[in-house]
Amino acid sequence: MYDISVDERWNRYWLEHKLANFDENDAEKPIYVIDSPPPFTSGTLHMGHVSSYSFVDFMARYKRMKGFNVLYPQGWDTQGFPTEKAAEAKFGISLPREEFYKRCSEIAHENLAAMKAQMRLLGCSFDERYEYITMTPEYRAKVQLSLLMMHDKKLIYREKSPVEWCTRCLSAIAHAETEEKSVETNFVHVNFEVVGTKKHITIATTRPELMHACVALAVNGNDDRYKDIIGKKVAVPLFGQHVEIIADDHVDAALGTGAEMVCTFGDKVDREMYYRHKLKYIEAIDQRGRLANADKFSGMKISDARPEIVKALEAAGAVVKIEKITHSVKVHDRCGTEIELIPSMQWFIKVKEFAGLIKDIANDIGWTPEFTKQYLIDWANFIDWDWIISRNRVFGTPIPFWYCEKCGEIIAPEKAKLPVNPALEGSPLDKCPKCGGKAVGETATCDVWVDSSITPLVITGWPDNKELFKRSFPVDLRVQGTEIVRTWAFYTIFRSWALTDNKPFEKMLVHGMVLRPDGKRMSKSKGTGISPEELLKKYPVSPVRLWAALSSAIGKDKPILYNDFDYAKSFIIKLFNSAAFVKTAIDGKKVPTIEPSKDMGIFDVWILNRLNTITKLADNAYDTFAFYEAANAVINFYWHEFCDYYLENVKHRVYSTDKKMEKSRHAAVFTLHHVLMTTLKLLTPIIPHITEEVNSMFNSDISITLAEFPKHTERKAPPDYAINGIVYNSDIIDEDYENVGAFLNTIIAEVRKAKASARIALNKEIPSININVPEEYYKAAIAAKGEIAQICKAQAVEVAQGVYSVSIKV
Repeated sequence: MYDISVDERWNRYWLEHKLANFDENDAEKPIYVIDSPPPFTSGTLHMGHVSSYSFVDFMARYKRMKGFNVLYPQGWDTQGFPTEKAAEAKFGISLPREEFYKRCSEIAHENLAAMKAQMRLLGCSFDERYEYITMTPEYRAKVQLSLLMMHDKKLIYREKSPVEWCTRCLSAIAHAETEEKSVETNFVHVNFEVVGTKKHITIATTRPELMHACVALAVNGNDDRYKDIIGKKVAVPLFGQHVEIIADDHVDAALGTGAEMVCTFGDKVDREMYYRHKLKYIEAIDQRGRLANADKFSGMKISDARPEIVKALEAAGAVVKIEKITHSVKVHDRCGTEIELIPSMQWFIKVKEFAGLIKDIANDIGWTPEFTKQYLIDWANFIDWDWIISRNRVFGTPIPFWYCEKCGEIIAPEKAKLPVNPALEGSPLDKCPKCGGKAVGETATCDVWVDSSITPLVITGWPDNKELFKRSFPVDLRVQGTEIVRTWAFYTIFRSWALTDNKPFEKMLVHGMVLRPDGKRMSKSKGTGISPEELLKKYPVSPVRLWAALSSAIGKDKPILYNDFDYAKSFIIKLFNSAAFVKTAIDGKKVPTIEPSKDMGIFDVWILNRLNTITKLADNAYDTFAFYEAANAVINFYWHEFCDYYLENVKHRVYSTDKKMEKSRHAAVFTLHHVLMTTLKLLTPIIPHITEEVNSMFNSDISITLAEFPKHTERKAPPDYAINGIVYNSDIIDEDYENVGAFLNTIIAEVRKAKASARIALNKEIPSININVPEEYYKAAIAAKGEIAQICKAQAVEVAQGVYSVSIKV
């Protein structure tokens, strides 16, 4: 019986025979390139990976069967925060830079090997010769080259600016790396006295711990409540600095008290007002999340300082009221820590000014489903900062620049010298060419999205293999999740344009996240994740892959339901058992290679025409990434039409020893074998392990993965196409056969139901069956009289025209 050992055996076979290899020298077959997500090397796949990489493999196998030369590389995202955190937990944080890097590399290699083995077990048919790993010197050289090219185009700059900062990871992060989190907090209403008057102005804030960095109060210039005090000063409670009341049209007069405290920096609004009004800067928080310049509160963590400052404000009589509210805060998507806006010297890529161009390129790409394109459009419309690409970490691609410590001039290396590590290597120039100052090597590393946003270029041979690049770029398909449209898709589109003046891919397949059965997100850290290892202890690979197809609500999140795996497993058992019956029916005899149409019964013609229709449906479904439609159609056809009806209907012919039935038996065996083999090919992109195993039962020495995908044929019955002696006219087309077959199956089901009601065994012969049928089915019913009699064990079948009815004589 089929178990995990079958999966392992066929995985070895495919690898040993190199059946998934891309042939770079083949100039005849059209190339089809898939840009597959490089998973972060955490050490284990999760069910989201299983779903995503199943989709990739479905298309790779389908396109090979359609005659394409498929280039399906697999990449590995090895660098970044999580690996450093794992190294810190295992080896501590006091290691020298180079030693720490070495430990991170060891962890990444171990995790990569484990994940690659899991992907191979799942049957992912990537060509390992084209593998890329982001921490290798070869890949880093390409990343650094891309940055040098963008710097040449004046798209990269270095400046000190308020950036989103993670106080736990101690690094700047990009806005796209933040998530919204709802938290309960205090909304503190505080009075500020207007200097030189008896008036006061009230603001409401969730960040009272930033009052020491308050540099202004802002009101709307059209707000009648405050028109007479605009330009006056207020005294900041507790800390005493006098700050101006400024007018700003961006303040919503209807929100809260209509007055806002401007600090450096609580949020992006503070940042915008700081620049717009050229306000004073006061350092409020250091890089570890501790208050600075806050008198006795200096050095306290934000979480500790907030309640203490509220107490002090209450004691000073400045608090009007405190409300409990729930509001959204931004957290780092890697660790969940609330981010802060902290001025820091960082590297940026200009992207804000190109938002319109990115939208135009996105519109030139085919998105499936179409609505997922809006995620990128919305993000492009929202962008108000450039892309911060530097990270204050060690394990990452080094930013390939030196800079003058005096004037800030950027010094780039020669392209031929890449990869470089300015943190450890001397400058290519002895001194700054602009002012003669000392050149300092950059110690920051790249945002991991800098690495992965050139994957379509790397897998198609850029920049060295110009011939392959010319033939295969833009890539045909990018598969990815909705949650990284604003990062991986957005940055890839932008960087592809910047480096090649072209779009990166022709089509995008965007899928949702796999959720827990209760509809909530899985979390490995919280112990609520479901790993593939758990499932593969209970199910072989084919049910897991079939689950991915049947649950593929493309573009939408989907809960994982164990009933889906059980259903998939049940079908595979049905497929295996029915194949065993077909093998028995053949009984070692040679199967006809030419359709014995003159000897076929109406049920043969019906099932072959149904198969023809399903072939067309499945082909179109695969081609449009509708994996659910493809799998569901083939399963329903095979299980509920072929197995439940056709297979049962022809058993009397298969088992007959009557010499007069030999030709009919021959036709039935041909049809059984043809439907089985065609169905196996239709399912091979999704469940290749079981289709390969069943195919091997019939002494096949050729892998079914090398088979041509079945073709739909628009075939019509010739004028002399006889079925059981009845000649069908040429105006009877395929769909008529399908409807006729379904109608006759209904008659057989009615007879079986009548036998069951009369408590007569299905294999017990009865005197007769009486059938009334509408005129349009009369010829078909007459033609099928003999078969119905044999199938239903009746001595006679009487057919008349009239209102449909079926009865039996017992």
